Amino acid sequence: MSLLFNRFLTASSAYASTSSRLAVRIGRNGVASSLTIRLPSTYIPSATFSTSKPPNKTLPSSNDANFIDGRPSLEYAKKSMQLHSFSSMPHEQIIQLSAEGIGGARREALLRNIMAVDEVEYDDAEAVVDNIAEVNRERMFLQALPYHVGFGAAVSAGVLSIPLVFHLGTVEAFNTMFVTADVPEPKDLETWLEVGSWSWAWMEPLIGQASFMLLTMQFARSQLTNMGLKPYSNWMRHRRAQRLVARFPQYNSSLLRQFSEVDKYYNGWNSDK
Repeated sequence: MSLLFNRFLTASSAYASTSSRLAVRIGRNGVASSLTIRLPSTYIPSATFSTSKPPNKTLPSSNDANFIDGRPSLEYAKKSMQLHSFSSMPHEQIIQLSAEGIGGARREALLRNIMAVDEVEYDDAEAVVDNIAEVNRERMFLQALPYHVGFGAAVSAGVLSIPLVFHLGTVEAFNTMFVTADVPEPKDLETWLEVGSWSWAWMEPLIGQASFMLLTMQFARSQLTNMGLKPYSNWMRHRRAQRLVARFPQYNSSLLRQFSEVDKYYNGWNSDK
């Protein structure tokens, strides 16, 4: 087989400059087969291989002033620090940060839309944005009232649960008013752990049932979200955004909704990030 391949290489080099046909017949065990190869009419140079490394590509000259040995230069650092505020950022960067939910970027996007619609300068547009924020926060305290009540109830229940379980005077008063269980011997109430062992007979069902109820409510809320239904918080933000769009129809509705979503009762638009 090696002899046949050597003859094929010799024939191909001999007929490389002309259009020809090379036929090779192989006979084995009485079975004949043929191999026909058409050679090109033009000479094809052989490929050359080199083990040397390719030359290093130099960075464009525009980047040489920004980075030196892989580190930012002083001039580039000064130039980049000019973008420390949203007002100095380009439109593309503001849009990207708005999509990520940054409150300051969404406010800046709405502000620039106001400048374009009303044809006013930046300072005048800021006054309009502040007015929009005030309108957005109207009745926000009433809308957030369930959160205030829930926060107060959770903190109060957590703090009161400690004396209701371990403080002897509080446990005795609660037992007299609501439980009327038998009081153990004084020797069995000498430490706060013994008091907790006594009060746990009626506190365990209360705490356990409250925990289970919160767990089921959280599970129910997650199922509402999976079905595409809006829990109270999302529904409230949607209603507030719709009201803001109706009050200011001359501005971009999407930017108004995005600003309304990040504008909070406490700390305003800068409360999320």
